[in-house]
Amino acid sequence: MKGISYRGNHICFGRYALQALEPAWITSRQIEAGRRAMTRNVRRGGKIWVRIFPDKPVTVRPTETRMGSGKGSPEYWVAVVKPGRILYEMGGVAENIARKAISIAADMIQPQTHLNVADNSGARELMCIRIIGTSNRRYANIGDVIVAVIKEAVPNMPLERSEVIRAVIVRTCKELKRDNGMIIRYDDNAAVIVDQEGNPKGTRIFGAIVRELRQLKFYKNSFLSP
Repeated sequence: MKGISYRGNHICFGRYALQALEPAWITSRQIEAGRRAMTRNVRRGGKIWVRIFPDKPVTVRPTETRMGSGKGSPEYWVAVVKPGRILYEMGGVAENIARKAISIAADMIQPQTHLNVADNSGARELMCIRIIGTSNRRYANIGDVIVAVIKEAVPNMPLERSEVIRAVIVRTCKELKRDNGMIIRYDDNAAVIVDQEGNPKGTRIFGAIVRELRQLKFYKNSFLSP
């Protein structure tokens, strides 16, 4: 998908907005999940406008079917978004409330979410492809294992760009609530690259990680963190 958005790239209804920076296909489920997250955060105060609509059908054919006989049936609908397109608008609330609500809607880890790499394995940035071990979940939390592709890597390192790998999420912008009422939230989404057995490929982890990783049997990841 090439080019930028020449229409729908200005705020028209509200005062604050969420703007796309990269091209993507956003499904109807993702649009509704973002709207619900914003509505719950502002506790139904103010007003929210959804500026995109899923008008493109995506067809999927069943597995192990013969060629021919036309296309498959429509499986889901997506909205084609180019850089610069306004996704959501919000008005009638304070700036700090709008920033928090919009960041929650934007920072949910789902397919095509970009994450920073928190180790010294050689990769710098990942893009999430899918979540391992789940069939209907669209969002990942701390401790989940994902399949990702390397979008940016350090030259002359074992891991190269466009390589598909596995990673464990160690930090999320979405807050983590503990049983004692404590809320933990980080400034970025980050992951650590692991092999098929769950062992980290790097020798050091940068930044802080939560102790919940030890409870999820990622002992080596928690020991490598300073």
